[in-house]
Amino acid sequence: MSQLELETELQTWRVAGRQPQVWWRDDDAISLTPELERLTQLTGEAGIDVLLAVIPAYADQALAAFVGQHGHLQPCVHGWSHTNHASAPEKKCELGTHRALDVVLSDIERGRQRLAGLFGSRLVPVLVPPWNRMRDDLAPRLGDIGIKAFSTFTHKRTFPETQVNTHVDVMDWKAPEGAAGKMPDRLQSELAAALGVSRLNGYYPVGLLTHHLVHDEMAWSSLSTIVANTGLAWVSFELAFDSQPRTTS
Repeated sequence: MSQLELETELQTWRVAGRQPQVWWRDDDAISLTPELERLTQLTGEAGIDVLLAVIPAYADQALAAFVGQHGHLQPCVHGWSHTNHASAPEKKCELGTHRALDVVLSDIERGRQRLAGLFGSRLVPVLVPPWNRMRDDLAPRLGDIGIKAFSTFTHKRTFPETQVNTHVDVMDWKAPEGAAGKMPDRLQSELAAALGVSRLNGYYPVGLLTHHLVHDEMAWSSLSTIVANTGLAWVSFELAFDSQPRTTS
C-alpha cells in the first residue's frame, strides 16, 4: 500500500513537471568499519553523494584515508564528542544551553580544526548537531568559526539562510526491542509524506537520514528499495543547500 502512496506522490510531481530531489546524510562516522564500507558501496554504485557527519573527537586516520578514496563521501562536523550535557528528563543534547555559548562554539571550532587536519579541503563547512538539537543563539554565530550551514531533522527551519534539514529517518529509535530499521513499506510511506510537504512548500529537496553503525538487515533492505526507485533524483548537500527556500517553513 505504501508503495502505491509513493508512486501516487511521484505522479503528482510529474504532472506538475517536477522530479523529486532527495539528498542523503549519514551520522556518527568515526572509523573505517564494515558498515561504512557497505554504505559506501550502496551509494557509490548508485552515484549518490553522502554528507558524512563525523565525530571529531574520535575520528581516525583510517576514516580519513577511506574518505579520501571515495569522492562521493562528504565529511562534515558532528559536534565534538557526541556527549550529552543535558540532565534527565531533558532530551539529550551536546550543543544546548547547559554550557556557556562561547564554550559550545569553542567545541565546534575545535572539531572543525581537527577534521580539517584529517580531511583537508574535502571537509564541508557544515555542522550536524548530535541528536539534531542545538541552542537557537548558536546559529547566528556559526559563521564566525567558518561554518556556513547546519542540518537537523524537521521540516521547520528557524534559520532559512543556513539550515538544511533531513526529514526521513531509516531507523525506528523507539522500536520495542530497541532501535531497528523501518520496513520498506513504512519507509516509502514516510518518504511519500515528506515529499508531499515539500511539494506544498516550494519543492525543496527532501533529506534522508541514516546511521550506518546501527543498521540492521531491515534498514539495508529498505534503503536498497529507495535507492532503486527511478522516480527520485539524488542530489548533493550543496545542491540541496542552494535549492532551499530562503523563507521560514
